[in-house]
Amino acid sequence: MENQKNFLTTAPYKGTRDFYPEEMRLRNWMFSVMRETVLSFGYQEYDGPVLESFDLYKAKSGEEIVERQLYDFIDKGERRVAIRPEMTPTLARMVAGNLRNLPRPVRWFSIPNLWRYEQPGKGRLREHWQLNVDLFGVDTYRAELEILLIADSILKKFGAPQGSYQIKVSHRKLLDSFLKTTLKLNEDQVHGVSKLLDKKSKISAEAFEAEIKPLLNNAQEQLPLIETYLSSTLENVSEIPGIDSESVSFIRNLFRELGELGVGKQLTFDPSIIRGFDYYTGCIFEVFDTNPENRRSLYGGGRYDNLIGLFSKEQLSGIGFGLGDVTLKNFLEGHNLIPDLGRQTTVFLPIMDESLFLETSKLSKELRENGILTETMLDSAKIGKQIQVAEKKGYRYVLFLGESEIQSESVQIKDLVSGEQKSLPRKGLSEILKKDFQL
Repeated sequence: MENQKNFLTTAPYKGTRDFYPEEMRLRNWMFSVMRETVLSFGYQEYDGPVLESFDLYKAKSGEEIVERQLYDFIDKGERRVAIRPEMTPTLARMVAGNLRNLPRPVRWFSIPNLWRYEQPGKGRLREHWQLNVDLFGVDTYRAELEILLIADSILKKFGAPQGSYQIKVSHRKLLDSFLKTTLKLNEDQVHGVSKLLDKKSKISAEAFEAEIKPLLNNAQEQLPLIETYLSSTLENVSEIPGIDSESVSFIRNLFRELGELGVGKQLTFDPSIIRGFDYYTGCIFEVFDTNPENRRSLYGGGRYDNLIGLFSKEQLSGIGFGLGDVTLKNFLEGHNLIPDLGRQTTVFLPIMDESLFLETSKLSKELRENGILTETMLDSAKIGKQIQVAEKKGYRYVLFLGESEIQSESVQIKDLVSGEQKSLPRKGLSEILKKDFQL
C-alpha cells in the first residue's frame, strides 16, 4: 500500500485572512471611502517600509507592543529588525527626516498593513490594515477640531446613522493633574495607576481594586476620589481639587465649536479615556460603537507634541488617529451599512460561435476603451453554460453578439435580474450603456 501524501494545509496563518475576490471588493470599497473622505480635507497619502529597525519601536511604542506583540528577528546582516505593528514611529521618522522641506501644517495619511503577535479575537487579529490620519504643526485646539471632524466624517460617509457611534474625549493633562496633584502620587505610581485605569473596563471591579490598592498611598481615601474623577462630567470635573483648569477650558471650547459644525450630538466627555500609548500628551479620544452586540472602541487617537523628539531638536506638535479595518467592518456589518458590492457594473460577453471570437473581442476592446468594465469568455461553450458562469460571478448584464447582430450592427442585452432582453444599436453603444444602464 502506497504511503498517503501529506498535503500542506490550505488554512492561512493564525490571526490572518485570505481575501478572495468578494472580500477584496469589500476591502477596496472600505479603503476607497476612507481615502476619499481624508483627501477631501487636503491630506496627502504616504507609505513607508514594512520592516523597520527594532530600536525604532523600542523607543517609540508602548511596553506591551515591544515586549509581547512585536514580530522581530535578526536579518542576514545581523541587524535586529521588526515588522511594523503601528505606523506612527515610521511617520515620526519620515517627518523628522524631511522636516525643513515640509510646508506647515503637514497633513498626511496612510492605510498600511500592520502586524502584532496577540491572541486573535473579535475585532482583533494579528494582521490588519489601518487608516492613519495625522496633522503636524498646529498648536491650538483647531488641530483637534479638524481631526475630530475627519473622524466623524468618515463614519458619516459610510452612512452611519445618528446614535450609532459616540466620540468620547478627554485630556492627558486632566489625568496627570488628578494623579499628581489631587492624589499626590509619584512618577512610578502615576505610571502604574494610569496603566491600570486604561484596562479598568476589561477586568472585574474586584480585580481592579486588588491591583490598584498597592499603588496608592491611602486607598481608603484615594479610591473614592478615583471613582469621582472617572464619573465626572464636563460641568463638574473642575470641582475636583487640583484638576488642570486649562484642559477643562480647552475641551469646553472644542465641544462648543464642534457643536456648531454639527458634531455635538456625537461628542461625550469621558475622563476614563486613557489611551495606552505612552506618547500621548494632550487631548485624547476614542470612537465607540453603540451596537449592543459590539459595544467597543472602534478607533481613537490624540495629541503627541514630542513625537519627533528622538530624531530632531526641533519641536513639532502632532495629532492623529488610527482606524483598523477589522473593527470598521464589524461596525458596518452591525449597522447594515455595507451595500451590494456585486459586479453589476461589469458586462459579460459570451462567445456565440467559435468563428465570432475575434468580433466579440473587438466589441470588448471598444467597450473598455470607453470606460465600460467587460469580461469576455475565451471559449464557445454552450450558451446556457456561459450564462451560468455570468450568474455565478454576479453579473447583471450580458451582451450577445451573433451573426444576425453583426449584420444589423446591433447587440442584444439581457438583464439577468429581471430577465428582460432587448436590442441596442452598435453605434454609440457605450454611451447608451452608461446613460440607460448606469455602467
